[in-house]
Amino acid sequence: MNTIKQPKGIFHIIAIQMWEFFSYYGMRSLLILFLTEKLLMSDQHAYALYGAYTSLVYVTPIIGGYLADKYLGNYWSVVLGSLLMVGGHFVLSIPSSDHSTLYLALSLIICGYGFFKTNSSCLLGELYQTKEQEHGREAGFSISYIGGNIGSMIAPILCGFAAMKWGWNVGFSLAGIGMFIGLCVFISGRKYFSHVSQPNMPALKKKSAGIPHWSLLIAAVAVATLGLVFVLKNLWAGYILFVICLMSLVHIINLYRKSDAEDRQKLNSIMYFMLFGTVFWAFDQQGGSSISLFIERNINTNIGGFTIPTAFFQAINPIAVIVGGAAVAWLWKILDSKSISVRTLTKLNIGLLLLTAGFSLITLSSKLAMASGETTFVWLMVGLLCIGVAELFIDPVALAAITRLNPQGATGTLAGIYMLAGGSVANYLAADIAQFTSTDTGANAGTLDLIVSATQYHHVFQSILFVTVGVFVLGMLVDFKHRKQAAM
Repeated sequence: MNTIKQPKGIFHIIAIQMWEFFSYYGMRSLLILFLTEKLLMSDQHAYALYGAYTSLVYVTPIIGGYLADKYLGNYWSVVLGSLLMVGGHFVLSIPSSDHSTLYLALSLIICGYGFFKTNSSCLLGELYQTKEQEHGREAGFSISYIGGNIGSMIAPILCGFAAMKWGWNVGFSLAGIGMFIGLCVFISGRKYFSHVSQPNMPALKKKSAGIPHWSLLIAAVAVATLGLVFVLKNLWAGYILFVICLMSLVHIINLYRKSDAEDRQKLNSIMYFMLFGTVFWAFDQQGGSSISLFIERNINTNIGGFTIPTAFFQAINPIAVIVGGAAVAWLWKILDSKSISVRTLTKLNIGLLLLTAGFSLITLSSKLAMASGETTFVWLMVGLLCIGVAELFIDPVALAAITRLNPQGATGTLAGIYMLAGGSVANYLAADIAQFTSTDTGANAGTLDLIVSATQYHHVFQSILFVTVGVFVLGMLVDFKHRKQAAM
């Protein structure tokens, strides 16, 4: 049996993605708790700001993908994005009485994420240039996804412990240190990326109104960062999201007009991935918001006198991805050796089935909590494990398919639009869903208050469960229809 060799540059991409996951999820594991417990925001305000941040984080990759395609190339876009995120995390660690550093820090991270997220995946796709390497593309994306989740597994534990032991600012600063380490490792492997797309120097030096485009690019990043501060303060993310979605729709329509029949079929497939991803991630992302506060208020996390910090539970998801990812990668290898190919649609439906199983157990956990106000974390933990494994059948599969299909040579832009649907729109919807769980439960809540809180969470989690069952059935019907057409 021939072993599929991965390109050497994959190690450096895995390294920077691992530390990017560390920085993002380390900070995210603390954010909703920081807003409600330290800044004493109401549940609704905290969910709204959390949703604004997480949705805008996935808006900017569309612009970042466009700038990479037109000016910077994927490699230097990743470098620029990393630098902005490092700056954002360190600003977040600076105490501020008026919360100005909070909004500035989130704005820097949002801009940095735009240059980093999809372009790092596209850079990985550029490494597979030979027919022999092409066989390892999907496995490479899965390995990269697992590697990144090592960072998101460690982050909630270290950042959560640091925040509990030494304060919120120390927890946030660890996220920035991790991102800086990842950038250093990535740059050290520069030689392995000599064959990928380089910056478009003629386009960068070209002038508009007498000003070089590279200068305009720097100015645009600075203006965007300051503008995002006001957007976050005033919770205007919904307006920004609407405009970006409209622009993306126009761009997709133009791609359809320019495409032949084959490219249109590819675009149809990508549109389905986007719709599917939106539904999946809108529910999956409850883990950082409503589920996190449910754990804080209604789950007994005491073991032998030690209370597990709520942030630690954010590590369950990546643990599931790592362990489950090893099993899935082994399964794909076995099936490939037997010349058995699993359809992309089938993989997506497996992911949704696991998501449904996860919310079945989380709904059960909330139901049990309704009896006395709190319950054990066992069922919830198993549910989170199921949801974590489900991710392996969504993003790696969809992104690998997009880079493989590549209609009209617009991989970067389309990957960014996928992030818009499965990331930004889904996170905005996730925040709206989470707001239905809002309660006035405080730190000194009594048993009755906790029962009311658990009941509120149960109603929302049960509704999510019903929707996932319906979408899973629909996905199975679509898969069956495509199988039938392929057999004709």
